[in-house]
Amino acid sequence: MARTNSVTSRVININGFRSITNYVSDTQDWISSVQERENIFEEMRDDGRVESLILDRKNKVLQMYGSFTDTKNKNVNEACQNLLTFNTFYKLNNILLNAVPYGIAACEVIWEFRGGWYVPVDFTPIPRTALSFPQHIERDWGVPVLTSQNLILSDKRKFIIHRNDDGELNQWGRPTLRSAYTFWKFKQLGVKFWAMAAELCGVPSILAIFETKNEDEAKKRAADLTAALQNWESGSSGAFGNVKDIKVVSSQINDFNKIVELCDTEIAYALTAQALTTNTAQYGTHAQGETHVQTYDDLIKGDAYKLQQTDQQLVNVFCELNFPGELAPQYDIDSTDFAPWEVIRDAIDRGVPVSLKALYNKIHLPQPVDEKDSFVKAQPSFGFSDTGKDDFFQNRQ
Repeated sequence: MARTNSVTSRVININGFRSITNYVSDTQDWISSVQERENIFEEMRDDGRVESLILDRKNKVLQMYGSFTDTKNKNVNEACQNLLTFNTFYKLNNILLNAVPYGIAACEVIWEFRGGWYVPVDFTPIPRTALSFPQHIERDWGVPVLTSQNLILSDKRKFIIHRNDDGELNQWGRPTLRSAYTFWKFKQLGVKFWAMAAELCGVPSILAIFETKNEDEAKKRAADLTAALQNWESGSSGAFGNVKDIKVVSSQINDFNKIVELCDTEIAYALTAQALTTNTAQYGTHAQGETHVQTYDDLIKGDAYKLQQTDQQLVNVFCELNFPGELAPQYDIDSTDFAPWEVIRDAIDRGVPVSLKALYNKIHLPQPVDEKDSFVKAQPSFGFSDTGKDDFFQNRQ
């Protein structure tokens, strides 16, 4: 018994860790360390490369279908299936997935009483900049405060909070954009340098070559020619005495594309954990490409697993409001790989049982409304029975 108690007893006090990380591992500290303001995340998303990768990562999760694990109560199961639809979770998750770039996302659930049911009809996003975690307000760990109204967002029936983190030890979550900041900033500075250099090098310099007998005469002659050449404009022409030749000296800016490509590649690593599936690969092998695709898929699955835990809060509240005391179904986002149509077709041809529901939901085949709406291709006519129907593929008794 003593050995069992030593195994099952709690040793570490997680609240102690959380009280420390409130001050140490905070996004606000990082923002201060790089001498930026809260709007740095929005500035980073103005970069086309950053925004495209964030949207791609979000959209891959949003396209995944969710399903419920049925409980013993048939009414609960049917209500969840009919009222908590794909579109409901799409609207919710489109807001919650902002936790990927920002670290934390929050929204208010708008409920309406329709047809005898409390139904979530909309979700109001709460900007990250509107949240805070003040120490002087008594609240549970991780529950944010709506700063403008001094409102603690602790009512789980009304507010949903989602974090992108690796252990729930940071109230602000882990912003993915934070990892991309260094190379994003370097890219911005490179663009500014290129613009200044292009302005300087875009106008070629003009040299006038002449001969003089002494240094004093050369200085005076050079000053006169410089003043005359400065007045030249595009399309102008002129004549100069005692000038042997006029040369145009052009400057070039090299390797700017290499700087941008390097920054974009590192940004892709920060936001998607790989580069070959989001960058144009010049020397990547087929094996490397498959590895990078698998890495990206694993990252997307991780986003989905975190998200479904937060989605479960909506399911729990829905059942609490409509079926008090009843067990809520488990909501799962299906992030598993689905067989391509060619494999499914071969399985059907070989008599392997295949789920029609999965075909309609996964491959998005148009489901017939009724038997009259169902279209089945006739079999090829190789032989006919006495009734005149094709019996080549018919099972014989």
